[in-house]
Amino acid sequence: MIFNKWGKLFSLAYFLGIICSPMIFPAGAGAIEIDPELEEFFVSNETAGYAIYFRAKANLSEAPKTGWKEQSEFVSKALQDTANQSQARVRSYLFGRRVSYRSLWKENVIVVDRSDRDTFEGLKSFSEIESIKGLKMEAKNPRKVDPVETKDDMSTTKK
Repeated sequence: MIFNKWGKLFSLAYFLGIICSPMIFPAGAGAIEIDPELEEFFVSNETAGYAIYFRAKANLSEAPKTGWKEQSEFVSKALQDTANQSQARVRSYLFGRRVSYRSLWKENVIVVDRSDRDTFEGLKSFSEIESIKGLKMEAKNPRKVDPVETKDDMSTTKK
């Protein structure tokens, strides 16, 4: 009789595990999309910069419908809270490896200025990361900016 009780309990737990596992662990949740150009860049370079995109998205459906100020405050808080929670482990990892980064809470992204390949490889184990994409920079002069033409109608004169 004891075996029968434990057998039923085990069967029930097994059945619930099979039924509930897709809800707890959605398909593809563990796969991180890695920019192939970034992977290629690390083959011939020691360091690279990249952006880390997180899976978590703020729930904005509960935003108040009253006024603009209340909506704005709610959205800002929701985005900040989501970023703080979803980025916490990755920030701790980067801090521990002494890697310079910037957290962008509006987009839930961390921008890594430069890291070595070991740090980059370590990021692949974080389930909260959705994708890692390389930063587009000019190889020769990353700070080069094209001049912007401005027109000031008051100060220009035709010659």
